[in-house]
Amino acid sequence: MTDQQIKWSLFIIPALVIGGFETLRHSLFAELIPLTLGNWITALLAALVIALLSRKLFQRFETHQRDLSREREWRAVLEERERLAREMHDHIAQSLFYTGIQVQSVQTLTEKYPDEDIQQALRNLLVSLRDVDGSIRQAIFNLKQTPLDTTSFLERMRSYLTATLSENGIRWTERFSADSLDLGPMEQVHLFNILQEAVTNIIKHSRASAVAVTFTTAPGSTNKWTFQIEDNGIGFDPQSITENRFGLDIISSRARDIRAKARVESSAEMRRTSILVSKL
Repeated sequence: MTDQQIKWSLFIIPALVIGGFETLRHSLFAELIPLTLGNWITALLAALVIALLSRKLFQRFETHQRDLSREREWRAVLEERERLAREMHDHIAQSLFYTGIQVQSVQTLTEKYPDEDIQQALRNLLVSLRDVDGSIRQAIFNLKQTPLDTTSFLERMRSYLTATLSENGIRWTERFSADSLDLGPMEQVHLFNILQEAVTNIIKHSRASAVAVTFTTAPGSTNKWTFQIEDNGIGFDPQSITENRFGLDIISSRARDIRAKARVESSAEMRRTSILVSKL
């Protein structure tokens, strides 16, 4: 039934039902139903008929409102991502580029001096600058990718894992059974950033040779899920580390932003680190 048909039904059907009831009430049931009770029955019958007919219309209205809210949320996320990408390109990336040029100029000038320590320090600085520049440009690229739906989000995670872990010689496996999951734009953004932070830590610190990424939904649910990133690296004590404390805090903070819980487990003896983010 279309919206137009529902509107016409709201005009016609209650009138027919009430008219029919009033006819029967004043003819066949005139002696059985008192006047006051009949008035109450008429009012309740009218309310019931209108409620039944308008239920579908209200359901469509609520669906439309949810779609509008989701669309506004998507638009706000996309605008913020575009703004961040533009600022990162205009300020951070360009500054890194010019800093690299200046370091290369200094390196050229110091080649006249046989101090190997200075040369090595400059080479290390250039390598670090290139790594940071690559990370910034990858972040800009990721920000410019438009999140569409859960399926494309999972494909984007696969592409990222291939582009980062595979290129660094780290084997990885994935088990994604979340195709029916309905992820909002903020959930996609924060989960992808959690993945990036975890992968960056694995490459820089873990010395891992294999990584397993799992994303599953709770049985019969479209909004309850578990996201896990596990590696076979050297491990660490989550309670005592200081070097990468900021990265773990970022993961926990992003999980809280989407009302999820994050748990980090690691053991140097078992050569295992697991980052588990869940919304159950």
